[in-house]
Amino acid sequence: MTVPFDLPTFAIAAAAVFGAYVVFGISAFGAALFTVPVLSRFAPLDFVLPMCVLLDVSAALAIGVRFSREADRSELKWMVPASLAGAILGVTLLVSLPKNAVLAALGVFLVCYGAYSLRQGGAVRRASGRWAPVSGLAGGALGTLFGAGAPPYAIYLSRRLEDPIAYRATLSNMVIFSVGMRALVFVAGGLMLADRVIVFAALLPFALAGLWLGNRIQGRFSRERLLRFVAGVLFLLGASLLIRAFA
Repeated sequence: MTVPFDLPTFAIAAAAVFGAYVVFGISAFGAALFTVPVLSRFAPLDFVLPMCVLLDVSAALAIGVRFSREADRSELKWMVPASLAGAILGVTLLVSLPKNAVLAALGVFLVCYGAYSLRQGGAVRRASGRWAPVSGLAGGALGTLFGAGAPPYAIYLSRRLEDPIAYRATLSNMVIFSVGMRALVFVAGGLMLADRVIVFAALLPFALAGLWLGNRIQGRFSRERLLRFVAGVLFLLGASLLIRAFA
């Protein structure tokens, strides 16, 4: 068993994980936007992705357990089954869709949506509950296809739930479900090896510290500032997907 991080590299990884989970603590998603590109410079993706999934599951559980009572069950009862169906659909489409073209289209959509939302600020129209199954289906499919299932959940819930705590609690529950399924796929595929788990355990304190700081910062955010922050994360995520599509 070889761990691909020496001490200087580990220091860079720890700093990246800390910063990424400050973002996660504020928005309840988006850590992989920072962790995967940084860590994949030092280790192969089949090492980085399972480790980052474990970090995401831990962070989502930390938020979900703490604020579980504030999660909106009426949203989850429509989103969770649709997300499972979307994950199955994503597996089916994985072998037939032109992956880079779909990735580029998703990136363009998120960049445009993020830019539009940044311009709108907090002046957003409340979404209809009929979009809950659509967001669940889209998130499940995109999670299977690209490991980016959270944006549809975040877009829908940010326009549905006015209470920032309810938004983060409900979104973290969806992230637990989505990323948990991905973790099971990595286990079944034999990728969740001991070296990944060891580095995950070493980086977990930095993730939890970032999560704590993000929670503290988020508590000072108004709804308008939270929406702008989420829009900014979506914009950056879209840009990173475009880079991946054309790399």
